[in-house]
Amino acid sequence: MTNSNNYPFLSKAQIVAKLESEPDFVKQACLILTSRQTEDELASHDTKWKNRRGWMSSHAHFGTACAEKIARDEELTDAELAKLTGMVCKYRKQLAAHFRAEALEANPDLADAGKIFGVC
Repeated sequence: MTNSNNYPFLSKAQIVAKLESEPDFVKQACLILTSRQTEDELASHDTKWKNRRGWMSSHAHFGTACAEKIARDEELTDAELAKLTGMVCKYRKQLAAHFRAEALEANPDLADAGKIFGVC
Protein backbone atom coordinates (compact mmCIF):
# COMPACT_ATOMS: atom_id res chain seq x y z
CA MET A 1 0.00 0.00 0.00
CA THR A 2 1.70 3.16 -1.19
CA ASN A 3 0.53 6.64 -0.24
CA SER A 4 0.60 9.63 -2.56
CA ASN A 5 4.08 10.49 -1.25
CA ASN A 6 5.33 6.93 -1.97
CA TYR A 7 5.28 5.95 1.71
CA PRO A 8 4.97 2.15 1.40
CA PHE A 9 3.32 1.45 4.75
CA LEU A 10 -0.05 2.13 6.35
CA SER A 11 0.14 5.64 7.77
CA LYS A 12 -1.32 6.60 11.13
CA ALA A 13 -4.01 8.62 9.32
CA GLN A 14 -4.91 5.64 7.13
CA ILE A 15 -5.10 3.42 10.19
CA VAL A 16 -7.49 5.82 11.94
CA ALA A 17 -9.63 6.08 8.79
CA LYS A 18 -9.85 2.28 8.60
CA LEU A 19 -10.65 2.02 12.30
CA GLU A 20 -13.44 4.54 11.94
CA SER A 21 -15.00 2.74 8.96
CA GLU A 22 -14.22 -0.97 9.35
CA PRO A 23 -15.44 -2.79 12.48
CA ASP A 24 -13.42 -5.89 11.57
CA PHE A 25 -10.25 -3.77 11.51
CA VAL A 26 -11.14 -2.49 15.00
CA LYS A 27 -11.38 -6.09 16.19
CA GLN A 28 -8.06 -6.96 14.51
CA ALA A 29 -6.41 -3.94 16.17
CA CYS A 30 -7.84 -5.00 19.54
CA LEU A 31 -6.30 -8.45 19.16
CA ILE A 32 -2.97 -6.94 18.09
CA LEU A 33 -2.82 -4.59 21.08
CA THR A 34 -3.76 -7.39 23.45
CA SER A 35 -1.07 -9.63 21.96
CA ARG A 36 1.48 -6.95 22.81
CA GLN A 37 0.66 -7.20 26.53
CA THR A 38 3.00 -9.28 28.68
CA GLU A 39 1.80 -12.63 30.06
CA ASP A 40 1.29 -11.26 33.56
CA GLU A 41 -0.64 -8.29 32.17
CA LEU A 42 -2.88 -10.63 30.18
CA ALA A 43 -3.57 -12.73 33.25
CA SER A 44 -4.53 -9.73 35.36
CA HIS A 45 -6.30 -7.69 32.64
CA ASP A 46 -4.10 -4.81 33.76
CA THR A 47 -1.00 -2.94 32.66
CA LYS A 48 1.95 -3.46 34.97
CA TRP A 49 4.91 -2.23 32.93
CA LYS A 50 5.62 1.12 31.31
CA ASN A 51 6.92 -0.53 28.14
CA ARG A 52 4.66 1.34 25.69
CA ARG A 53 3.36 -1.95 24.34
CA GLY A 54 -0.24 -2.95 24.33
CA TRP A 55 -2.94 -1.26 26.35
CA MET A 56 -2.57 1.71 28.68
CA SER A 57 -3.66 0.89 32.22
CA SER A 58 -6.91 2.83 31.75
CA HIS A 59 -7.82 0.63 28.75
CA ALA A 60 -6.33 -2.72 29.71
CA HIS A 61 -9.31 -4.29 31.45
CA PHE A 62 -11.89 -3.36 28.80
CA GLY A 63 -9.52 -3.99 25.86
CA THR A 64 -8.52 -7.42 27.13
CA ALA A 65 -12.15 -8.36 27.84
CA CYS A 66 -13.12 -7.34 24.29
CA ALA A 67 -10.20 -9.33 22.85
CA GLU A 68 -11.36 -12.40 24.74
CA LYS A 69 -14.88 -12.00 23.32
CA ILE A 70 -13.48 -11.53 19.81
CA ALA A 71 -11.25 -14.61 20.17
CA ARG A 72 -14.30 -16.65 21.20
CA ASP A 73 -16.19 -15.36 18.13
CA GLU A 74 -18.70 -13.56 20.32
CA GLU A 75 -20.28 -10.40 18.98
CA LEU A 76 -19.49 -7.10 20.64
CA THR A 77 -22.47 -4.92 21.44
CA ASP A 78 -22.80 -1.66 19.52
CA ALA A 79 -21.76 0.20 22.67
CA GLU A 80 -18.70 -2.01 23.17
CA LEU A 81 -17.66 -1.61 19.54
CA ALA A 82 -18.08 2.17 19.71
CA LYS A 83 -16.01 2.41 22.89
CA LEU A 84 -13.38 0.05 21.50
CA THR A 85 -13.14 2.06 18.27
CA GLY A 86 -12.47 5.23 20.22
CA MET A 87 -9.85 3.47 22.31
CA VAL A 88 -7.88 1.78 19.53
CA CYS A 89 -7.64 5.03 17.55
CA LYS A 90 -5.36 6.28 20.34
CA TYR A 91 -2.89 3.50 19.54
CA ARG A 92 -2.27 4.51 15.92
CA LYS A 93 1.48 4.82 16.49
CA GLN A 94 1.78 1.29 17.93
CA LEU A 95 -0.46 -0.08 15.20
CA ALA A 96 1.56 1.70 12.49
CA ALA A 97 4.75 0.12 13.88
CA HIS A 98 3.06 -3.29 13.98
CA PHE A 99 1.80 -3.11 10.38
CA ARG A 100 5.15 -1.72 9.19
CA ALA A 101 6.99 -4.66 10.79
CA GLU A 102 4.49 -7.06 9.24
CA ALA A 103 4.97 -5.49 5.80
CA LEU A 104 8.76 -5.63 6.13
CA GLU A 105 8.63 -9.28 7.14
CA ALA A 106 6.49 -10.07 4.09
CA ASN A 107 8.62 -7.93 1.77
CA PRO A 108 12.15 -7.08 3.00
CA ASP A 109 12.69 -4.94 -0.11
CA LEU A 110 10.48 -2.29 1.52
CA ALA A 111 13.33 -1.51 3.92
CA ASP A 112 15.03 0.68 1.31
CA ALA A 113 11.89 2.75 0.89
CA GLY A 114 11.45 2.86 4.66
CA LYS A 115 14.94 4.29 5.11
CA ILE A 116 13.96 7.28 2.96
CA PHE A 117 11.23 8.06 5.51
CA GLY A 118 13.40 7.26 8.54
CA VAL A 119 11.32 4.31 9.72
CA CYS A 120 13.81 1.50 9.00
